[in-house]
Amino acid sequence: MPSGSSPAWTRLQREGLRRLPPTRARRRDPSAPALVAAVLLLGSAAPAAAAEPRALVAGSGGAPAPSAPPMPAATAPIEVRVALSRGAAEEVSSLRVRRLLEIELPDGAALATEPVGPLGDRVANVWIDRPTAARLEIQVRLDGRAVVRRQIAVSGLTSDVAARLVAIAASEMIRAEVRRARSPRRPPSPRRPTPDEVELASRDLDALSVSAGPYAAVVTGGPQVLGGAGLTLGLRRLRLTESLFARLLATPSGGETLRWLEGGLSGDYRFWLAASWRLSIGATASLASVRLPAAASVDGIAGEHDTWSARAGLGLGVETRLGGPVWLGLTLDPGVVLRPAPYEAADGTAGAVEGVWLGVGLSLATERRSSPPR
Repeated sequence: MPSGSSPAWTRLQREGLRRLPPTRARRRDPSAPALVAAVLLLGSAAPAAAAEPRALVAGSGGAPAPSAPPMPAATAPIEVRVALSRGAAEEVSSLRVRRLLEIELPDGAALATEPVGPLGDRVANVWIDRPTAARLEIQVRLDGRAVVRRQIAVSGLTSDVAARLVAIAASEMIRAEVRRARSPRRPPSPRRPTPDEVELASRDLDALSVSAGPYAAVVTGGPQVLGGAGLTLGLRRLRLTESLFARLLATPSGGETLRWLEGGLSGDYRFWLAASWRLSIGATASLASVRLPAAASVDGIAGEHDTWSARAGLGLGVETRLGGPVWLGLTLDPGVVLRPAPYEAADGTAGAVEGVWLGVGLSLATERRSSPPR
């Protein structure tokens, strides 16, 4: 037995050698040449692929990759132009104010190199004035909007402190104007009509009117004086009023008894002298029931007391507004009796209700518009 080796170790080696499987030749992969050729081909095509644009490099799905969307154009900054009056320049340094203002300006605003320049939409003009010896006034105008002003007391302050206050105030004003410009503007509220416009529009609106009041008339034939009351219902359309009226008239007590009950139709056109004054002119026509209780005969019929008559005439009136829809009117009603009513008195004297009719009326009227103006 050789030196340095033990019987146990020799036995283990022999058993291990017996357990090893016999060595076999490795099978050759038939796809190996094709794989090597593909690697060589890709290696030769790598410089050409690197020269192609990135947008045309094929993805994993074989389709070209979409191009990146263009970035939106940045909003143009607001150009701030600063100018000082001669009095303000004596109080604060223009260069110092510009340097401090450039530091205080908000994002999106840039200080212009010159106080003047071409007109534009995104321009903020800053004007610093000295109206009094103790105050500086800052005026800011952005994009043609209304000018805003602010005053700063600089009495007893050094030039540097005053410049700092001016720069801070101007930057705050510019920032506030930028916020106002960005906020949506409210639509202007509709203008309400003035009282005069409402009154002018109401003259041509449809209206229903009711009036009542005392009425007196003088007739040239028969009983000469009649008195009573009347009621009128009218419809106004385009300043033309059509009315239905009824009146009950009688002779005064102690005179010759007569009752006149009439109903008629009238039409008139109104002219406005002022908001509370108006005139009317028109025509009237009516039928009347006439009763003569003290007459011996009427229309030649003995013992008859009733008959009928008719009249026509003009209507002239003036009205004044008492308040709201209430009007006080005075009416002059000249006309003529169309159908005389002959009668014979108890003493045998003959007479007739006929001739010229002149009536005078006082009325209190109220009207209601169909659609009030808005």
